[in-house]
Amino acid sequence: MEQRLNTIRRKMIEKNVDAFLITHRPNVFYLSGFTGTSGFLLVTSTDVLLFTDFRYLEQAGEQAPAFEIIKVDSSANYSPAAQFFLKKGLKTLALEEAHFSLREYNQFKGSHPELDIVSLYNFVEEIRVIKEEKEVGFIAAAARIADLAFQNVLPLIKPGVSEIEVAYELEYQLRKGGSEKLPFEIIVASGERSALPHGVAGKKIINAGELVTIDFGAEYGGYCSDMTRTFVLGAPNQKQQEIYDVVLQGVEMATRSVRAGQRCDSVDGLVREFFEKEGYGAYFGHGLGHGVGLEVHELPTLSPKGQELLKEMMVFTIEPGIYIGGWGGIRIEDLVVLRPEGLQILSESGKEFVLG
Repeated sequence: MEQRLNTIRRKMIEKNVDAFLITHRPNVFYLSGFTGTSGFLLVTSTDVLLFTDFRYLEQAGEQAPAFEIIKVDSSANYSPAAQFFLKKGLKTLALEEAHFSLREYNQFKGSHPELDIVSLYNFVEEIRVIKEEKEVGFIAAAARIADLAFQNVLPLIKPGVSEIEVAYELEYQLRKGGSEKLPFEIIVASGERSALPHGVAGKKIINAGELVTIDFGAEYGGYCSDMTRTFVLGAPNQKQQEIYDVVLQGVEMATRSVRAGQRCDSVDGLVREFFEKEGYGAYFGHGLGHGVGLEVHELPTLSPKGQELLKEMMVFTIEPGIYIGGWGGIRIEDLVVLRPEGLQILSESGKEFVLG
């Protein structure tokens, strides 16, 4: 935690910021270790304070021993932080732009018009993007839980079973295997519904010969995993096999090619160009991947808009997909960490296309 706080303070000096109010829960946890649902941090060049209500005072003291714990009546009451800031004679207070609502800002500024407030975007997230080895260990453990749960649920997936039955069983297996919670709602989409990239499980019955896409993750130590597999129940037809092979080649191409120093949009463009060549470019509507850590979607962003350079110890997904309305869709998603020698794949489940 001390190293992370020192990095924050160096960045604050670069931005001419005297204090930083941190309200986004993953960032609060990242910098303090506090897991309560009500609390925020104030970081200055010499002080670190954690503000929380009476429910979490003891927990905060145990989880964030380096922080001075200040009792507030609610997590939306930032006045004690402002009072501390003013008492110290500080000048510039920074807020998290992406996580401080307009209503909160107006109330805060209205109550303390004397404050010089600036906004910072992705200030902590840009530090979080480079994972420590311990963090990778937590993410890998979450991926192993997901792999085992997936293997345990596969025998259930047969013609006549509903999508939601599969999702329920998968959630049970994830919890049984040690997942602290679900990082996102499980996606089970079959038949024509598999063309919905975020087609959460419904009551639809899965039929023989249909595509089935399952996208899910686990959480361990506060860190997430994310994986997608698509398969067909029974023998695939020619078009299903053709498109699956194209998507699988896209995954393998990206996995072989990614190296530190590449720009995110160039990696995305490599697979996108291949899909165009194969005649499916118009059906790849999302980015190639996204960062995974304390949140299931974080930096880096592997898409046509991704300007970041990939660096060692970044954890992200490789998940190309082809989606054709009225027919179905195929996505394959692996979770990877970028090592000096290239990508290490954390998702160990096989990619067999035929089930049953």
